[in-house]
Amino acid sequence: MTRHSLEDWCRRMSERMWARQCFITQGCLDRYCLSASATPESKVVLYRAPPGYGKSVQVAFAANTRELELESVVYINTRSFPDSYGVNDSLFAALVLYQIEGVESWRTIKSDIDTIEALRNALCNAKKTIRICLDGIGEAKHTADLIEDLICETPSNVKFFIAPSRVGALARLSMMTGVVTYGADELVFTEEEVSELSGMGGPEASNIIKATGGWPALVRLMCQTPNPNLPAATWPETRSYFRDNLLTALPDSTRTFLCNAAMLEVISAECYGYVYKTEEADREITFLNEHYALLAPTGTSGDRMDMHPVLREYLRSLFNTTQRERRSYVLKRVAFWHWRRGEY
Repeated sequence: MTRHSLEDWCRRMSERMWARQCFITQGCLDRYCLSASATPESKVVLYRAPPGYGKSVQVAFAANTRELELESVVYINTRSFPDSYGVNDSLFAALVLYQIEGVESWRTIKSDIDTIEALRNALCNAKKTIRICLDGIGEAKHTADLIEDLICETPSNVKFFIAPSRVGALARLSMMTGVVTYGADELVFTEEEVSELSGMGGPEASNIIKATGGWPALVRLMCQTPNPNLPAATWPETRSYFRDNLLTALPDSTRTFLCNAAMLEVISAECYGYVYKTEEADREITFLNEHYALLAPTGTSGDRMDMHPVLREYLRSLFNTTQRERRSYVLKRVAFWHWRRGEY
């Protein structure tokens, strides 16, 4: 890629990403407890949670700054890339440099290695605060390694706000000092936030939390649906959201596993294997946990999992529709598994 074509690529990508940043934050809450201001001493703020918990929104808000004299901001959203797997370390470094310093920083660059070194030097010598906000990073291992190197090698005024492409990506970051991680427990909406978002207070906000469990995507849907008094899993908006944004993203075997697992009273590899006569449950549970975090451990043993009650209710209705002839048989297998264990 020539210097002219690289400049054009960085300009186009940056324009697309910042347009996405503006759109993502429209009508959303800038939640102080999760913001850059709430963790001024942190080197990295990491958002790990299931889809629909507002990770992208928080990274987009982190890219907002009103102190241009004191701060520079980089915003990278991999969904704007034509092919995120084709963006190598050099292109990533060029894009970050372009957003920090413009094309002036490229005048002495002659190779891919020079681009990466120029970025290292720019960050290490920066006098003002630099926020690097990364949404969807983690699939390409080489870029993930570069990001981890930059985190370790740059001074404290260079800060990172990251929503990985999958829950288990960038795992080493969680072991580093100066890293604050926000998971599903921190990202769920509170009654106060629901009141601020919807304009509803008191009992109405409490009802929204009870119906949705505070799952931000479901809260937003409940504020918009014309049928808020019906169970959340029955709203057309919820069914469309789960179908188009969750299930279609899963491999076929994982989608089948998740729908089947919703029929269990307690989700475990042992129970699933007994009911459905398979040995694939361990693999599917591990995959779901590493990529989507749609199952959460219950109790201290960690071998029993649970899923969000609205998602479970939706998947059970889906099972009853698509596998109606198996329903009675499956429920008998579930009951017999518990009976054998003395769980009545």
